[in-house]
Amino acid sequence: MRRVALLVALWILPLPVLAANLSRFFAQVHTLSGRFTQVVRDRHGVLVTRGQGLVWLQRPGRFRWNYKSPYKEEIVGQGRRVWLYDPGLAQATRYSLNRALGRTPALLLAGRGHLTRLFQVQNLATRNGLQWIKLMPRGQGQGFRWIRIGYSGPRIARIVLRDALGQTTDIHLQDLKLNVALPASIFQFHPPPHTAIVSP
Repeated sequence: MRRVALLVALWILPLPVLAANLSRFFAQVHTLSGRFTQVVRDRHGVLVTRGQGLVWLQRPGRFRWNYKSPYKEEIVGQGRRVWLYDPGLAQATRYSLNRALGRTPALLLAGRGHLTRLFQVQNLATRNGLQWIKLMPRGQGQGFRWIRIGYSGPRIARIVLRDALGQTTDIHLQDLKLNVALPASIFQFHPPPHTAIVSP
């Protein structure tokens, strides 16, 4: 579920947000498609898993992340509903947005509260050719320690999250296409026949 929250978090941010360049990104970009790679490491820096796939996003609140490796998985956001489909298990888990995200960055940044009351927002130094900002939650129980966002001009290039147990998820966005027309079918999900439907 932490994966779902991270994938959603940076797409449903309200305006105005964070730093000026990132605010401009959300003001100007309405659709996005591209590839991503994801690396997860434990608290000691040891590799846990490495994955890759395709992403499509459409504001407000629609998204699809198709993992191609290390195993196939689909995460589809349809506004108030989020599906997580595991074809290997023939199982689809259906969440309401609130249930899926709980007190995670995604729900909080969706507008339920004032950003600066919920997060400390810090501009970081430019590193590896990217400008960085950092979000740190105020209070406990949000499941993560911080999120760092690296961007170049209007393009978000990297998202790094450190969870409460010290595990780090690092997502690189690549070959991005901005503001291209995306068919509505991309953001639809219909469980295949004989799929077990789970609603936690």
